[in-house]
Amino acid sequence: MTSDNGGGIPDPVLNRRMTVPDPTPGYFDRPALTERLTSTDHPIAVLRAPGGFGKTALLASLCQQLIGRGIPAAWLQMDEGDTREQVETCLALAFRHAGVDVPALDSEEWCKTKHRIELLSDKIDTHNEPCTLALDNVELLTGPDGSDAISTLLREPPPNLRMILACRELPPSLDLLKPLLAGHVDLLSVAELRFSAEETATFLGRHLSDRGLAAIDQEYAGWPIALALLRAVDLGAASYRADSTNLLGNWIESRLWRGLSTDQRDFLLDAGLLDEISPALLDEVLEYSDSLYRLQAMAEFDGLVQASPGCNDGTAVLHPLLRRHCAARRSRETPERFKTIHHRAALVMEQRGDIFAAMHHAAESGDTALLGRLIEDAGGIRLWTRTMRLASVRVIASLTRDVVKHRPRVALYHAHVLAFTDRIPEARSLYDLAAKSSENFTRNPTGDVRDLHIDHIIIEMAFFIVGYTPLNNAQFQSTVARASEIAQDDGLDAHTRACLLFMLCIYEIHLARFDTAFALIEQIRQLISGGQGPRLSLHIDLQLGNMAMAQGHAQDAETYYTSVLRSAQAHYSNDPVAGVIGDALLRELQFERNRLTLPIAAGMSLHDNYTRPGNTFATQASECVIICEVTQYTTGIDEVLSVLIKMTEYVRQKKRQTLVRYLAALRVDLLATAGRTDEASRAWRAEALPSDDADCLDMKSSQDWREVEIIACARLRLYTVCEEFEAGRRFGGQLLRVTETHRLMRTAMRVYAILMALEWRAGDQDAACAHLEIFLRHYARADYARPILREGDVSRQALQRLLESQPHGPAAKAAGDLLKMLSANETKNVAGFNDREMSVLKMLPYMRDKQIASELSISREGVRYYLRQIYTKLNVHNRSEAVQLAQSIGLILQ
Repeated sequence: MTSDNGGGIPDPVLNRRMTVPDPTPGYFDRPALTERLTSTDHPIAVLRAPGGFGKTALLASLCQQLIGRGIPAAWLQMDEGDTREQVETCLALAFRHAGVDVPALDSEEWCKTKHRIELLSDKIDTHNEPCTLALDNVELLTGPDGSDAISTLLREPPPNLRMILACRELPPSLDLLKPLLAGHVDLLSVAELRFSAEETATFLGRHLSDRGLAAIDQEYAGWPIALALLRAVDLGAASYRADSTNLLGNWIESRLWRGLSTDQRDFLLDAGLLDEISPALLDEVLEYSDSLYRLQAMAEFDGLVQASPGCNDGTAVLHPLLRRHCAARRSRETPERFKTIHHRAALVMEQRGDIFAAMHHAAESGDTALLGRLIEDAGGIRLWTRTMRLASVRVIASLTRDVVKHRPRVALYHAHVLAFTDRIPEARSLYDLAAKSSENFTRNPTGDVRDLHIDHIIIEMAFFIVGYTPLNNAQFQSTVARASEIAQDDGLDAHTRACLLFMLCIYEIHLARFDTAFALIEQIRQLISGGQGPRLSLHIDLQLGNMAMAQGHAQDAETYYTSVLRSAQAHYSNDPVAGVIGDALLRELQFERNRLTLPIAAGMSLHDNYTRPGNTFATQASECVIICEVTQYTTGIDEVLSVLIKMTEYVRQKKRQTLVRYLAALRVDLLATAGRTDEASRAWRAEALPSDDADCLDMKSSQDWREVEIIACARLRLYTVCEEFEAGRRFGGQLLRVTETHRLMRTAMRVYAILMALEWRAGDQDAACAHLEIFLRHYARADYARPILREGDVSRQALQRLLESQPHGPAAKAAGDLLKMLSANETKNVAGFNDREMSVLKMLPYMRDKQIASELSISREGVRYYLRQIYTKLNVHNRSEAVQLAQSIGLILQ
């Protein structure tokens, strides 16, 4: 027979309840939270959060640490149905177990008093030394008698007692009012207990790129139990997300949902089908009348049901993983209800004007006819002209061939989404289907044929922007002419006109006709004035940055790009296109300025950037150049050629014809730079690059300015290494006239650097230095260092000669700076930053030195040491410069 202790609780049960749990395997120490819980600022701390936020593990770890330091820590796990007598008994034994001299349960002093909590309080007070009481599972104190015993202690705690309560929700009968009003209670909720992005990275113990970390942070939202399960499975396995999700599902069912009634569970499964939930929306979609009260009855889920970002009307969202579990369970258990709810939600969201949510629910319901009708009624591709936002791939993938066959505008919308998600062959197949079903875009079976004409123009322009259609394509030139004509129609709605003008603007920028592009931008701004097109404004800023970069206005370009990235991350995180383009173009700019140095770039995960969905021709070209230069720096020309083969195979597969030609010229340039003259010459002929100089420089209608830049510079370098100096001089002069006509400062600086190398190789060092001096004058305005750095040893010799002849000349400082950069590039520190430096760098935007020191368990002087290392490697002078540059080159998130 099991004995008890006089309080009606069997001894083995009591021993379990008052024994501090053993440390959780792999427990992640969080010093900042521990410090807060041991602070003397508040005698009472409350950890209030749903299951899985590590309350018990944190509390147990704290008690173990206190016990290790000789500080009494009484532990008590509350239990359902505890009476006042049981709570008093448990508290007395817990304090005795912790080493505090309180009366024994069979003592006269204990048995005769009616005020046992006051007696315990007095005994704790006479202990004189600090002690702690940790109460776990406080939400189980459902009876008023048990709660009253704890409430008494909370109202008048002894001055040397620190009380810490952990609960999913505070029991209604627990009286915290007096200590709260007195400012004695420190409330810690989900906001404090969820893992930050940096804690997530450290906890998982794997090297994660900022992009990968952001994806995990968005999906897991710092939920400790979910991250623990993720860490527990093999992160290297392809199925690790599914494995961890299945384990989490088991935990949700067995632990998180304990105590839920069948009705509450069903309500939660239904609510989990909605991206956002509000009482009014739930009532309308689920056909309830009491959703508000149902939500309020599940207070233990606070933290897993959070206010929707940017909404002040009570709209909330379920935690992403909880929502996914609910949806999967509802789909598996009652598939018809799953479809019915999504169908009703689609119609409700359409009425509310949230077309993307309506499309999502229509796709989930399996009603592809409804989905097609929603897309067409919303304007087809012109849905993008109004929002500059792509539908999710999952939504588009649910469209059946039968739907798109009978709705050519839906087919073109589908093709448009696929084109910008790097699935161009599939996009072209849908384009051909739309052409066939509309008799080559002359008949619209579901509406006005002019709507189809406009959609046709937009998809043709999209194919051009992503590099599928070359500039000299006759059909594309016809499309440009039709776009110009239709865009002048005053009867067209403002957003469609603005979109057509914007695409014409991009066309003009590709041809380096910047004045025309600026004029178009002014027209667009008038059409979208009054904040009517914020997303389009974002893309306009990208193009303004692109033009500024080409013309040598480096700081203006950086300002545009940085602004776009911050705005995209803050307001348009569901649209990857602006972020991908801004990220790539800003990195290109900083690479050209050598603010992203080769050693640092070599330590970044850039090798697959050219495959990212959302890439345009411009961004993919820039990513490929950086990857090749970094590869040549780290492993040499042979590995570069292998990388180029892989890139070329990829873009051929994706039908990005313009980029195939670009990469062919890049291959010639790299071979010539490496001194492999014969191979470079053969590659030029084999890839059918222009046979004469004039074709290399044609920018009237056949080549983008980036194409001209790479092809012409490759040809000039080929003339140099083949020692055809006179031909190179003539061609270089022609090329400079083109750059002057189009104000292409970046290209001009590349030409002057190559001409410097040509003259040096030809033996005319005076002529080489003359070109160098012109370059340095341009460098004073546009700090594009990369052209000189690419010429390596020739640049060093020419710079040294210029400094020797003009030690105090106007270009002396710039020449000295470039020499230092050349020397730095010779140090092949391919790691760039070590792990500790990266940890410090990632914390710089939002933590001070003291906080970083605490987070990393190092001294403040240690933090300063790492900061000095970071400043040196980034070539900056202070904290704000380091943060700004690290964000701009993609080392840390904006």
